[in-house]
Amino acid sequence: MPVPEPDLLKDEMPGPRLAVTAEALFLANLMIIPGIAFAMLVVLWWRHREGDALARNHLRQTVAASLWGGTLLVGVTIAVLLLGGFMNPWSWVVSVIYFVCFHAMLILFGVIGLNRAMLARPYRFPVIGPKLVD
Repeated sequence: MPVPEPDLLKDEMPGPRLAVTAEALFLANLMIIPGIAFAMLVVLWWRHREGDALARNHLRQTVAASLWGGTLLVGVTIAVLLLGGFMNPWSWVVSVIYFVCFHAMLILFGVIGLNRAMLARPYRFPVIGPKLVD
């Protein structure tokens, strides 16, 4: 007889709570409350740096991805505007397209990370995430 699947609306949240919270704060930083969610993520990382390996992995990945992602989002956008000139409409087109595409990619990788956290599996953000450590 197959094992019944849990009702996610009534049962407890799947996956380790700290790992899921880290990934949820990463997504909240990108979409809902930027800055505030990042501050909460850093506080969470600071308090739980010595936790279990899975929670440490997700906290480390999300903090590093937030720092690198924010730097690349803002830095490249400003660099394009400075190099192309603020009065050049094409520099605005390129910077907006870059910002939207890179931001969407970060959100997609954040959703994948949240899925991995809910499944209690480690995750590494492609390119901007630090290497996995045991």
